[in-house]
Amino acid sequence: GLKVAYAEPVVTEEEVEERLNQIRESRAEFVNIDPRPVEDGDHCLVSLETIAGVEGEPLRQDDINIEVGGKDTFEEFSNALRGAVPGDVREAEVTYPENYAVERLAGRTVRFRITLKQIRRKELPELNDEFARDLGDFQSIDEVREEIRKAIFREKDYEAQVKAKNNLVDQIVAMHDFPVPEAYIDDRIEHMLDGQLRSMQAQGVDISKIRIDWEKLKQNQYEQAKHDVKAALLLGRIAARENIHATEEEIDQEVQRIARQRREPVAAVRLKLEKEGGLQTIVNRIITDKTLKFLFDHAVKVPPETAGAAETSREE
Repeated sequence: GLKVAYAEPVVTEEEVEERLNQIRESRAEFVNIDPRPVEDGDHCLVSLETIAGVEGEPLRQDDINIEVGGKDTFEEFSNALRGAVPGDVREAEVTYPENYAVERLAGRTVRFRITLKQIRRKELPELNDEFARDLGDFQSIDEVREEIRKAIFREKDYEAQVKAKNNLVDQIVAMHDFPVPEAYIDDRIEHMLDGQLRSMQAQGVDISKIRIDWEKLKQNQYEQAKHDVKAALLLGRIAARENIHATEEEIDQEVQRIARQRREPVAAVRLKLEKEGGLQTIVNRIITDKTLKFLFDHAVKVPPETAGAAETSREE
């Protein structure tokens, strides 16, 4: 049997408390406090206006919250606001990184006029049974901690299994050397490139303005595409041999999930998928997932440190 590195994940108390504190932070309330000089830890309600460093019309934003001294706050803003009282107007010069999300600010040194409107304090709820009941179907804070522990375990186990399954696929591909039709590889490359372009567009990149060496891109993707095609063919053979298929119930569940995601009627989504060939894609994905689970369930699990040592000894 195939061997694969896998160990059941361990969830620490620190991880549970960190997640619980994130939930607590999300339930925080901001309370206005009497005017006094701003200190670290204060949350300042301000209006911002650019006065130098940007092209075109000045940028202005009202009712922005700035945590003075906060880990996500530009230090220049914190320095400008320390000691200020509501009504004060301060200035700050901030240099933004090249990859900053706001395009007009990215890579620029910008001077701002800052008007302090209000100083607020963040109040966190107590971690008690009342807090637990406010979250939903819980009676105690210990129940919340247990649910968080289970959620973190599921997340870690999913990641560990994905890694193990990918490793099993790599092993199977390495064990079977056979010719792959070039047309299959070309189709896979086109699919991969299309996905990369869609990702770039989703990030706001205008692909019409960038030079793309298509031939070089295809060459760079060739080996990965060949690997993916071989993997798909081998997984298909295993599925056929083990009589692995997608049930109507599994297909229906996936269609319902897509409908919920799109917020559309199930019948309309199914009809659209049938017309576009999407149902077959769903069937293929279900079969692939079940085949990978079959491989994982039947593989010999070895501790990751043991697997790492074995890999090192083989390389030597």
